[in-house]
Amino acid sequence: MGSQKLGATIVAIAIGQGIWGWSGSTAGWAESLSDFQYFLISQECNGCDLQGSVLAGMSLAGVTLERANLQNANLSDAVLSNGVLREANLTGADLQRASLTRADLTQATLQNSQLNGSSLAYADLSEANLQGANLTGAIAHETLFVEANLTNANLTDISLVEANLGRADLTNVNLQGANLSYTYLTRGNLNNTNLTATNFTGARLIRANFDGADLTDATLRDARTSRATFTDAIFCRTIMPDGSQNDQDCPESSL
Repeated sequence: MGSQKLGATIVAIAIGQGIWGWSGSTAGWAESLSDFQYFLISQECNGCDLQGSVLAGMSLAGVTLERANLQNANLSDAVLSNGVLREANLTGADLQRASLTRADLTQATLQNSQLNGSSLAYADLSEANLQGANLTGAIAHETLFVEANLTNANLTDISLVEANLGRADLTNVNLQGANLSYTYLTRGNLNNTNLTATNFTGARLIRANFDGADLTDATLRDARTSRATFTDAIFCRTIMPDGSQNDQDCPESSL
């Protein structure tokens, strides 16, 4: 439903039910709208307080919500593609299976948010705070996570093909089974990260920090690892950039 049609529908319902106390004149009706009502009509509400709002399954493509407060909002299955959510606060928000394709989430706060199964392809999450977020099974092809904070996040089975995680902090992240083929991770921090069965084929890992990471069953084939550090990293059935297998840390029983 287009924004004009949606707005007209809401206005008609609200007037009919007396929500805004309309008495024959439209003067001043906009001033009496809550942030939530205004957003539903205009699909633009920069700096609005939408904390705890239920927007599950709604088509909100192209919305503008810069600096909006969406803490604990329910946006599961919502369509937010091409949306502008720069510096928005989405702490604890439910974004499961949401479409955020090409959305601008630069410097947004998504701490402890639920993004499992979401589509983040081509989105911009540069400098975003994703601490403790759940991105299990998300699709993030060619997505920008430049200097993003992903510490303690769950990225199990995420697809990050050709994503840019330059200088991103992935300390203590779970990337088990993730696909990071041809991903750009220059100067990325993967300290103590779970990289079991992670695919780094063709990735740029220059100066990345893998200290203490578990690379059991991981694939680094054709990856560029110059000046990357692997102090105390675990190698077991790990495919190295030259195609060889590194079993240096495998228990004898697993060989």
